[in-house]
Amino acid sequence: MRRAEAVRQIEVRPGDFVVDVGGGHRPFDRANLIVEKYPFEGGLHRTGAMRFPAAPVIKADACHLPIPDGGCDLIIASHLIEHLPQPDRFVTELKRCCGRVYLEFPSRLRELMLAWSFHEWLVEADGPVLKFYRNDLPQLFGPFFHREHDAALGAWSEVRHEQLNTSVYCRADELRCLFPTQTATEMLLGDSPRGRDKIDFVKTIHRPRYSLREVAAMLAQSMLPPGIYTAWSLKREATNSPAPLPDSIVARLMCLRCHSAALRNAGDKVVCKCGAEYRKDKGIFDFDVAHEFQVRGA
Repeated sequence: MRRAEAVRQIEVRPGDFVVDVGGGHRPFDRANLIVEKYPFEGGLHRTGAMRFPAAPVIKADACHLPIPDGGCDLIIASHLIEHLPQPDRFVTELKRCCGRVYLEFPSRLRELMLAWSFHEWLVEADGPVLKFYRNDLPQLFGPFFHREHDAALGAWSEVRHEQLNTSVYCRADELRCLFPTQTATEMLLGDSPRGRDKIDFVKTIHRPRYSLREVAAMLAQSMLPPGIYTAWSLKREATNSPAPLPDSIVARLMCLRCHSAALRNAGDKVVCKCGAEYRKDKGIFDFDVAHEFQVRGA
């Protein structure tokens, strides 16, 4: 199952207000609003160019969302929760803000392959119960998968999305967080077959169906000189302008100071009746100001 097939299973009703947290570079098609903590340092920056999605983007912290209690129907958070130092605070925020949630994160297979240093946790799911193992995994393959990550490996990973990623789709109030005392390495060593219990590969060749886009990318990377391929990739990731933040979305947001839904657009800033201001930076309104105000539950 590919990612596109996985997200199509998410139920979105007409009129649902959908927020994508952390998905700026690859947002959910139906998202009404995208939240990014670092829109310019990574969230929207890919292949050397800025790429803005069609939906409006605001800068905000995942653990301090400017959304009223029960203010949205669905929150999507893909490949975010494994980065957070306190993922339970994000889950608490999800329960406060939304009715349904779709979470996606790397499976243990992907974590073992790549062993990203910037992932705080290896996350395992048992239904809506999320188990967070402190990520101390060694890079058993060294930099191999990082250095050799090309169009072919990208396509290989895409057609194996279900094996390399874990997804949870449920009511937000069903989510639970557990923090076992075992680290990720300890858990995997105790849970993996060793010695004669190891599983031998099946002596057949698996032939997945690659899309025309994936085949074209693999051919281009294989046949074009590196400079031309890089220029071609950058052209596809052309810079455009951020979508405006309409009044209809502003009306659904919450002031982080007074926690009221009394915000209004005022040109280059969003203002609240309490005097709080959220200013625009490079076309994106900055709501990452929770540290300046009294944060609920902090």
